[in-house]
Amino acid sequence: MLNEERIRLMTKMVCYEEGEGKEYIPVKQYYRRDYVGVEMLKTFITSTIAFGILCLCWTLYEMEHIADILGGGDLLSFGISVLVKYAVFTVMYQVIAFLVYNHRYTKATASVRKYYSTLKKVQKLREKEERTQPSEGLK
Repeated sequence: MLNEERIRLMTKMVCYEEGEGKEYIPVKQYYRRDYVGVEMLKTFITSTIAFGILCLCWTLYEMEHIADILGGGDLLSFGISVLVKYAVFTVMYQVIAFLVYNHRYTKATASVRKYYSTLKKVQKLREKEERTQPSEGLK
């Protein structure tokens, strides 16, 4: 005989695995520090690329101004100002990334915890069902 509650819970679990579980279950394979660290490293790389693209666009837009700076010999102050802007840009990007990925890990933890509690319920229902069914070998 089919246990309707167990089937309902298993259907709920499959829907979770196909939906938000695809995002959250892989996150929980890491410790918080490892997950956030790897994601912040990816963010650092992408923010560096983004800053480079922004600098390239600005350089193309302000080509005459750049030529004046290069011709005037004030390269040191120009270089320092670019490095300061790069540092501010990446630090802001990293702070935002830390907050986002830390929140995402917390959300994944709560979601996967619910999934595992449902899994335990299914296991208990299965064990209960096995105990109440007579052995088929005795017939």
